[in-house]
Amino acid sequence: MIRVEKLNIEAVIHLLFWLFIFSAVNVNWTTDWFDKTIRPNTPAPLSALIFPVIFYAHALWAIPKFLNREKWHLYLLSFLLIFMVPEFIRSALLVSFREEVAFGAELTSKDSLIFGEPNVFWLALSFSFAYRFSKDWFVRQRQIEKLDKQLSERSRRKKKDVQALEQEEAEELQQKLEDALLKSQAYLNPKLSLAELARLGGTTNKKLSTLLNQNMHTNFYDFINSYRIAAFKKAVREGKLEQLSIVGLAYQCGFKSKSSFYRAFKKETGMSPSAFI
Repeated sequence: MIRVEKLNIEAVIHLLFWLFIFSAVNVNWTTDWFDKTIRPNTPAPLSALIFPVIFYAHALWAIPKFLNREKWHLYLLSFLLIFMVPEFIRSALLVSFREEVAFGAELTSKDSLIFGEPNVFWLALSFSFAYRFSKDWFVRQRQIEKLDKQLSERSRRKKKDVQALEQEEAEELQQKLEDALLKSQAYLNPKLSLAELARLGGTTNKKLSTLLNQNMHTNFYDFINSYRIAAFKKAVREGKLEQLSIVGLAYQCGFKSKSSFYRAFKKETGMSPSAFI
């Protein structure tokens, strides 16, 4: 209901604006339609009529629907359809009604939608981009920020609703996990998942997540990366860097990429791998 009301208000504002524009065009809409000599400083009636059509077609249809990397060729077609075709139709119709007028001369005349004065093409193009930018940036950005705030609030409430494990149960499960990891060295597998870790610890995904998030105040990736970083430090002390590069050793310790290794190492130790070495 609120959305419909906002759209109606916007439509009324636009309608009033264009009524004002039409009333400001100082021409007789019947006798002055084709006579350029008696309206030297005012646009042709057809220009005043066609401008909002081109403007809204570009701003509300072509830009939001086609102006992206996947559909840019469709945008070019819509651009030609919106801006070029009306001018060719206008010139062709005028030539058909008035034989003394040449098509090429009318196409570049004062009343032309593309080359005329005022220039309907550039006005509609620039104003439609400005309108679309303003609508997307200011209105949509505010909506996105509001939605983000709502999602963050829901996330916080959800975390509060999840109760931590009892201390005794948490300590027992944590010990099982540590024993299973040290014995199997599953952290060396870069594809290790939460489900696989839960299986090794003899528990469920949900209980493992609760343990990590609520009791240990960490997450799965930070927890596993701490074992990988410990393995890297141990390998450095054992002199394994003599045969491998820093990144090569990180891969052996279970990291998937150089960037994830450096980021995790910095977060865990407060220094870069090179500084540690």
